[in-house]
Amino acid sequence: MKRSDLRVSPATLFFALLSLLLGIALYVRTRPGPAERPRPAVSVSPRPRRPTSPAAQPSPVAAKPALPAAVTDGVPRVAIVIDDLGNDPAAVARIAAWPFTVGGAVLPALPGSAAAARDLRQAGKQVLLHLPMEPSRSQMRPGPGVVLRSQSEAEIERILESDLGTVPGAVGVSNHMGSAATADGRVMHTVARVLARRGLFFLDSRTTGDTVAREAARDERVPAVSRRVFLDDVATEEAILRQLAETVANARAEGFAVALGHPYPATLAVLERELPKLAARGVKLVAVGDLVK
Repeated sequence: MKRSDLRVSPATLFFALLSLLLGIALYVRTRPGPAERPRPAVSVSPRPRRPTSPAAQPSPVAAKPALPAAVTDGVPRVAIVIDDLGNDPAAVARIAAWPFTVGGAVLPALPGSAAAARDLRQAGKQVLLHLPMEPSRSQMRPGPGVVLRSQSEAEIERILESDLGTVPGAVGVSNHMGSAATADGRVMHTVARVLARRGLFFLDSRTTGDTVAREAARDERVPAVSRRVFLDDVATEEAILRQLAETVANARAEGFAVALGHPYPATLAVLERELPKLAARGVKLVAVGDLVK
């Protein structure tokens, strides 16, 4: 074959290059873009669902109460309320003279109820109505102005309003006895509705583990708090000192604690001696109203 036979004419070369360029352009225009390209399959495990119960009960961790808004600096708070006031003017005068932030729960419809509430309030102490409520044991006598499960809602409201009228200046209500009544949802919702109208809080003395007072208060949007310690179930100074130490320990562990006592000579003597020492123990004494949620 002659060398001249292997030469490619310019026209042939031009058409070959043109065909190549057209082919490249066609491929670029027709190949799939990024959104259209198939992605590799990724195995994703389904997120486990939380088990639910019909009653939607919170877990034990979720059930732990949040700290009140007043507890924001990390200092444990203790609130102490003296119950059953209203029939002991000397005890009221003694408590009113204290320079401590201690509350007084006054029984209603007693000859000294209004005077006790007035003296405590003038001394700067928070006053609560100590509302007599039906106990589980029928032989116990809560006193006048008692709320019973047998009463209608209208009767309960009337009695509570009347009791509040005998304890002027009360900013909250706590239950006196009431192991039966505070476990009754109908009764406690009726009480809570009155408190909601009045703008009062509820202190649950927790005289029974079956109490529904806090739940009823929450349903009616009433601020509430529960008693943590009884100071003087055993009314000796040694026993009261132990209970006060337990109150401080609970406040340190949980952020705050409410303790209830009575105007017994031993209780008042221990508190007069020990309350000035609380600050040195890293605990702040506050009004119970500061701890309601």
